[in-house]
Amino acid sequence: MSFKKSKLATCIALAAMVPASIAIAQSTDALSAYSAQAKKDQSVTFNVYLSDVGSLTKATVNNKKKFAANLKQVEAKQKSVLSEIMALDGNIKALPGAKIFGNFVRVQADPSYANKIKSITGVKAVIAEVTTAVMPVNAMRKPMAGNLSTAAKAPALVDDVTAGEGVKVAIIGSGVDYTHVGLGGDGEAATYGEAMANAVNAFDGFPTDVVVEGMDLSSDAGWGLDPNPIDQNIYYTRDYDGSTHNTGHGTRLASVVHSLAPGAKIAAFKTSNVSDPYGNGYSLSAESSSTFMLALEYALDPNQDGSFDDRADIIVVDALGGSAFYAPSDNGISGPVAEAHAIEMASGLGALVVVNAGTGGEWFDNRFNMTWRGAAPSALTVGGMTTDAEDKMMVTESTPHGPVRGANGYSKPDMVSYAENIDVAVVGGGDQTDTESHTVMAAARVAAAAAVLKSKRPELSMVEIKALLMNTADNNVMDLANKQAELVLIGNGVENIDAAMNSSVVAWEKNSYQPNLSFGFEEGIGVQRFVKEVQLKNLAEETVTYQVVMSSMGKSGDAALTWDVPTSVSVPAGQTVIFPVVLEIDFTKLDNWPIKMASDFTSENWSKVELSGQLHLTAEEKPTVSMSWLVKPRASTEITRDFSTFEEQYGSELSNKFSVEAGAYVQQFTNTSVTETTFAVFPAMYHQKQLPEGKENTQGNMPNVVGGGIYDEAMCSTGKKLVVAGRFFKPNDAGMANHFDKGGAALVWWNVYQEQFVLDNEFDKGVNSEPYAWDEATQMVMGGFIEPDENGSPASWFIDYKQEYDWTQPRKRYTKSKLPTYMTGHGQNFVSQYCLEDLYHGEDMDSIEDFDQNHGWIFATDRDAIADLGEPIIQFNPVKYGKVKKEAYFDWFTGEMKEFESNAGGLPLISRLVEEGETKEYSPMVTLAAGETAELGMASECNFSFNIGGGGCDNHGMMLISLEDNWGMTSPMGQGSYAFIAHPLDGQTHSVDEDAEMGSVVAQVELDAATFFATANFDSEWYPYTLSLANAIPGDPFTVSGSGEIIVNNPAALDYDAGNMSYNLEVIGRQGNTYTAVSNVNIMINNVNDVAPELVGEMPAVSMSETDAVEIDASMYFNEAEGDALTFSATDLPEGLSIDSVSGMITGSAASGAAGEYTVVVTADDSVNKTQASFVMTLNAPAAPVEEPVESSDSGGSLGGGLLGLLALLTIRRKTFG
Repeated sequence: MSFKKSKLATCIALAAMVPASIAIAQSTDALSAYSAQAKKDQSVTFNVYLSDVGSLTKATVNNKKKFAANLKQVEAKQKSVLSEIMALDGNIKALPGAKIFGNFVRVQADPSYANKIKSITGVKAVIAEVTTAVMPVNAMRKPMAGNLSTAAKAPALVDDVTAGEGVKVAIIGSGVDYTHVGLGGDGEAATYGEAMANAVNAFDGFPTDVVVEGMDLSSDAGWGLDPNPIDQNIYYTRDYDGSTHNTGHGTRLASVVHSLAPGAKIAAFKTSNVSDPYGNGYSLSAESSSTFMLALEYALDPNQDGSFDDRADIIVVDALGGSAFYAPSDNGISGPVAEAHAIEMASGLGALVVVNAGTGGEWFDNRFNMTWRGAAPSALTVGGMTTDAEDKMMVTESTPHGPVRGANGYSKPDMVSYAENIDVAVVGGGDQTDTESHTVMAAARVAAAAAVLKSKRPELSMVEIKALLMNTADNNVMDLANKQAELVLIGNGVENIDAAMNSSVVAWEKNSYQPNLSFGFEEGIGVQRFVKEVQLKNLAEETVTYQVVMSSMGKSGDAALTWDVPTSVSVPAGQTVIFPVVLEIDFTKLDNWPIKMASDFTSENWSKVELSGQLHLTAEEKPTVSMSWLVKPRASTEITRDFSTFEEQYGSELSNKFSVEAGAYVQQFTNTSVTETTFAVFPAMYHQKQLPEGKENTQGNMPNVVGGGIYDEAMCSTGKKLVVAGRFFKPNDAGMANHFDKGGAALVWWNVYQEQFVLDNEFDKGVNSEPYAWDEATQMVMGGFIEPDENGSPASWFIDYKQEYDWTQPRKRYTKSKLPTYMTGHGQNFVSQYCLEDLYHGEDMDSIEDFDQNHGWIFATDRDAIADLGEPIIQFNPVKYGKVKKEAYFDWFTGEMKEFESNAGGLPLISRLVEEGETKEYSPMVTLAAGETAELGMASECNFSFNIGGGGCDNHGMMLISLEDNWGMTSPMGQGSYAFIAHPLDGQTHSVDEDAEMGSVVAQVELDAATFFATANFDSEWYPYTLSLANAIPGDPFTVSGSGEIIVNNPAALDYDAGNMSYNLEVIGRQGNTYTAVSNVNIMINNVNDVAPELVGEMPAVSMSETDAVEIDASMYFNEAEGDALTFSATDLPEGLSIDSVSGMITGSAASGAAGEYTVVVTADDSVNKTQASFVMTLNAPAAPVEEPVESSDSGGSLGGGLLGLLALLTIRRKTFG
């Protein structure tokens, strides 16, 4: 199936497997909250997963004996399960399964057998295999005659016919035409014909000297596998959907590898096919997750004996799709993620898997568009580049941007290489060649480079080969705008094989073993430090020393970064050293992120926040070794609530917005962020306080809270909009699902049902299956979701129920909202908005009054649903901002039964402060400048009901979120179950200098509350709020005033040099007879430079000849107790001598004729205080030459005091530096 640019194509990276229970015809465009969706297929291949894991685990990867034992157990259990499955029906066919990377068997069977197979003992899950034959659009192009020696634009790697010798490269794809001249064959048509005639058989023509092994995992027999991986010259298009087969793909890849690394051996593993085994016409068998993983297993263990000694060194893998997600800790994986896990395990066995980055650049110019297989951390992921007429290197249009969603510790792609006009062999063409342009050609080229490097440096592991290729890559590659390309587009750059072969060192990050330094996304406040360690291995036979330099792309955010790295690093021969790379981020220096709403998700805006560059290791006459770095820092929102402004209101403008019976709470808060911030507040429909049990390590999108309501909107013809907002437990990188096997790319979706439909089906008591609305006009309110649009930017969509559903175009009714969607990159918070008139349909939903119901809401994501199965449906009236109940009561005054409507909800809104007499403008969303104060109010009836009908506040509170970042809080609308007074913030920290004077105010105790609203009025006439110190501290260093000021009470107790470095204060709050819990307040004592350097001993006199070289360490006579840095100076030194200001070393040789006595004064300065010491230096004039006596009766002697002093200096110096 060939993709064209379309909405659907922007995020297609479909899971290869879906639950077997839903392999049914799609009859609705509503997204399911509880299960995945798939179309019915006439022939179903089941992957039957067994309860035990595969034979390759962390425990067996380095233990051959244990691995062999596990392998036997897995094989025995698979055989047993297969026997029971085959006994169900003689028509069931057994297919090859996996036993190393996974533990599953594969069978072809009628869909009705799914549940029976699942009931077999030892079976964990039954998955229906769904394949998508998505191939490049040029797959149908017929070959063009050429000559194998035609010069390609891409240069050769090396001029050596033995390059790659001793290395085996596996090709996974459509097979390989091993009869082609370009792959060592004779190129005769008869030879190729014989290979095709034996397509399912072993025969004498295979293997060959070049293609030394292989397996057909998508057999021409129509099922199973066979030993002949011949690539077919059959060009086929499937009639009913236009799917094509990528004919000749494996041959093209193999020919690129062989031409660049002619000494390397090729292994061919065929995973896709076009066949006509029964004479009924051709059928297409596309590669699936299971056949791909089987191919990996055969590449690592060709003879299937459980030993990996005969594995391929390098495996070339094609990859499709984009928008990949990968998180190693995810226990809720989907098919594509399982493929990435398999690549990781293959890498763990010593193979280097080279993957193309994809062609997502053709779909949209945006970030996070890697292929799913290319997302594996250990894979060498390669994008495409080309050269222009001036040989300037530039990325290709199809090359996608990284990085990988979910991966904060590494970046993709890793490299780029030549991908256009590449000479390739034509399958079945004998000696014919063609030119191919595709990113996978770049992957084949880099695989050849890895083979050449491995053959030249066989002692290196494949991890080191990957690192060396990346370390020495040339990043002088331009983007399509002719500017230096970003790290997330080109990785480390283009291979430089000469530099890789001659480099003396190889470098990688210690913990990840990746040759880059990805600090990823970081949100914070103040100044924070982040540390990574570089492991540098010396490959040479002598000690090497490299200078360390940091470079950057020169963006404005760089001003917030400070790097701390060593100036140089020396590594002994054959050894490895580790050195730290410290990144300090001052979040106060960062501009506000430009990605505030969904339409801001553009490459241009991402580029502004992606700060990147390289760490360079340079040495004379040696190739430079580099590691790219990336960080995306964002300042977090901060607010301060002023609890002294809390008040209750009745009959106010705010309370009347809710109802005339309502009251209101109001309280001020200040945006204490360093940038302006847009705040939004909504009533919560549902608050999930913690991650669902069993999903703590599931890396899907888990809603923490959802809310919304109907509000005024000038952009809508009705003047009204419906808002649906929420907050996830964890950030989502790009506004789409992490796993596509349930709701496609949708980040979150919701189905809203009319109240009567909910009551008729008793969903208010519990939802036990997907609600089936057969009449949208009388049963549905809306279906909405957030999903990327044609530009890769998240957008709000709804199902237009005014249109009839067309099963041939299941997405036809999906309509984008005309109102903006608020969500930031790496965001937890979202706000969707819809004009009410766009949601009108039928007679029952054509006015705002029709929305005045307790609708039934179900929210879902890729791995969660609220309300979940078995729970009551969420009932929420968006017009009344809560659930409305109608209750009957007896009126004793009239003697009649009356009806009372109670509203359990509430309406929170924000207003800027106004001058007295001005009218406040309340809104659910307000943008506040840094330091600006606003008022948040909440109006409701239930918090202020004291008479008949007061049903209490049965709601989930309110959600206050920032639309700039991930800050947010969910709070009861009123008191909830908490005390209504603020308490001292537990764990707060303040500091004071050790020389602070009596009565100095250290800080104001910060207050906090579990709810947004709380009181702490220090000036109240009746019940003032007070704070008190609740513990005794030695020395009584501080007191706490009733209003919360921490005051210095005893300056002597603040002496840092006496060991008083911090104090812990226990502070308690009180209002009337109500007390808060005791909170800890930590006071740090700042060391002040108030102690002069100490002289530890007299400096002895020195006597020497004026011709002697001087080396005296003066620093050893001074001690700096406070640890301050000292600088040194000296006066009256003889000419020719000087003192180093940092080390304190007096060195040099005195000038001729400088003999004499000098009183030298040395000064040690800690920048505030100075200490001096002096010593006498005597320089003796050279003695006149005398004739040596023939003999002497004196065999001993004594040393003068001056010489003893000099020896003392030299001896101590040796102890210090030796």
